[in-house]
Amino acid sequence: MYKKIIQALSLILLTIAIGMSAQQTISHAWTSTNKYTWRSGKSDAAIYYTNTKKNAYVWNNHFNKKLHDLKNYQYTTWYVTQSFVRKNRVYYKISNYGGKVKGSVWHGYVTPAVVKDINSFNSDNAYLNYLNTDKSQKLSRALLKLIPNASVSLDLSKQAAMNKVTNYRNVINLGAVSGTATEGMITTKTTVHDFLMGPNSTNAQKAKIAGKMLANKGYTSKKLASLMQQGYQVGIYVNDGAATAVGKSGYPSTISYTSRPEIQNNMALVLAQPK
Repeated sequence: MYKKIIQALSLILLTIAIGMSAQQTISHAWTSTNKYTWRSGKSDAAIYYTNTKKNAYVWNNHFNKKLHDLKNYQYTTWYVTQSFVRKNRVYYKISNYGGKVKGSVWHGYVTPAVVKDINSFNSDNAYLNYLNTDKSQKLSRALLKLIPNASVSLDLSKQAAMNKVTNYRNVINLGAVSGTATEGMITTKTTVHDFLMGPNSTNAQKAKIAGKMLANKGYTSKKLASLMQQGYQVGIYVNDGAATAVGKSGYPSTISYTSRPEIQNNMALVLAQPK
């Protein structure tokens, strides 16, 4: 009986593995018949943010029922999976993380998330202001809260984004810290970098779990605060899935996710002391 149970469990696990493999082979390409009609691959939803404080209704599929009002979702990240034309107006299929809030909305009520080129900043204050205010930097803000009195360096951030930190000493790559991340009932071995770039958690959840991973390797809030007191600086770069450029029309088919060639990291978080 015990042997049969083991065989049955093995068969179930094999079936699950095959299913997951099949899901991973689904095309991630976007398809577009024109600049207004567009559909994403399963994992390639475009990230958008609410672009109005007035009534902006999200409709059901038949456009006969108002499901939500975007003015109540000012700080929500939206995932756009499709654009289409209805009565000469372009609409998007949108959903929030988890898909509890979803429907169709006029495209002008949301705006694409676009990360700025880190090389366009010329001072620590300018970059810090961007990190503290731009909608594309929600994850950056959540991560910086893990480091009391964080001193952000634009120069170190640029070097970290290029994956080549040179004129600093005692470099600590927090993104490379390995550990386990538990989401729901699933625990996986990963690094802070790889976990943060995953799509399965909100920014707050990502920062919380990343904080636990760092603390388990000795980088507690107290330790990080101590490093700041010792003159360490923070290098941080996070694109968080945002686009790098948007065409004049702003429709999903004109969004680009191709970063400059010198940007080697899609997420970087390092500490280091100036030489």
